[in-house]
Amino acid sequence: MTHHYSELYFPGKVIVALREEFSERISHLLGVEYQSIETIYHPDPNNEGIAQIILVHLQNQNPAAVPAAIDRLQASPYVVYAEPDYYEYAHVIPNDPMYRQLWGMAAIQAPRAWDIATGSPNVIVGVLDSGIESNHPDLRANFVSGTGTFNGRDQDGHGTHVAGTIGAVGDNRVGVTGVCWRVGLANFRLGSSVFDLATAVAAIDFSRRHRIPILNNSWGGRGDSRALRLAIEQYEGLFVVSAGNNGTNNDTIPMFPASYNSANIISVAASNQSNNLAPFSNFGARSVHIAAPGVGILSTDINGRYSSMNGTSMAAPHVAGAAALIKAHNPSLSTANLKQIILQSVTRVANLNSRVQSGGVLNVAAALAAANRCNCSCRC
Repeated sequence: MTHHYSELYFPGKVIVALREEFSERISHLLGVEYQSIETIYHPDPNNEGIAQIILVHLQNQNPAAVPAAIDRLQASPYVVYAEPDYYEYAHVIPNDPMYRQLWGMAAIQAPRAWDIATGSPNVIVGVLDSGIESNHPDLRANFVSGTGTFNGRDQDGHGTHVAGTIGAVGDNRVGVTGVCWRVGLANFRLGSSVFDLATAVAAIDFSRRHRIPILNNSWGGRGDSRALRLAIEQYEGLFVVSAGNNGTNNDTIPMFPASYNSANIISVAASNQSNNLAPFSNFGARSVHIAAPGVGILSTDINGRYSSMNGTSMAAPHVAGAAALIKAHNPSLSTANLKQIILQSVTRVANLNSRVQSGGVLNVAAALAAANRCNCSCRC
């Protein structure tokens, strides 16, 4: 049975300890197809029966080929053990001056993820909200134009705050950092405070036609719109949405679009610094999927400022930013793979078992490790 490794490792590489020096005779008996072999260690004599440690460069560069190769190698009588070529970490902490106030980044294990990946401007996240302050010093470098009539100015700060949690530029010695340091932030202004449903539908349609892979939606209402449901279900990307701030059960009192059972939706509740559900947060063991930090969240604000806000509106962009980070690291992931990886990689919390479907809080480092293993042709 193929073993699944919890830590990140390099695809296409396996470390192998041999009982005798590598030779042409042994090469035919290892049972794997490889490009090349290099010796990485010559142990002292009589060291656990190991004569040589080699690094095998596999022909198959798919991450899933590594555990399969290890299984075959360990069946060889010439192999003492085989293991992945694990990532080792530089323990990256961004130099943004307000970083220490971002408790949510530690809660979702973002620093461990940043040791591996910090994002890519090629991954676009659409922010359907009150707008984004495009010239904010912590957002300017990640802002992308091209959304046409949706590219309106943020007048109340909600959308700019959401955008900062997703993708404020990291390690730039300015302000805060987002979950995804490098990302394309696409502005879809729906209004101020009260959003227009028709504009939201049009924005989702625009995103579908332009193949934007991730949308953040920190808004909702009680009206069940067939047009909104259709737009979401025909959109092929990941639709991240806040669960609502009424402290009620979305399973029994639905909040839309969070309560649609569309396959591409992730509905997000708010957690506090103890990883428990925030008192104001909506919940639902069937219809709310995951929790993420949503209390006292510091992020970007209009007029170049920063502010702290509460709400599931602040929780959802942690998940959208994590999705962008994962997608940048493994661009081949389908929307279904991406959603599954995020929900199966949570930090499980007993108090959330009956509150959210996954029973836990977002863990972006674990999700990134799972994405590294996923071969996208099977169940990840």
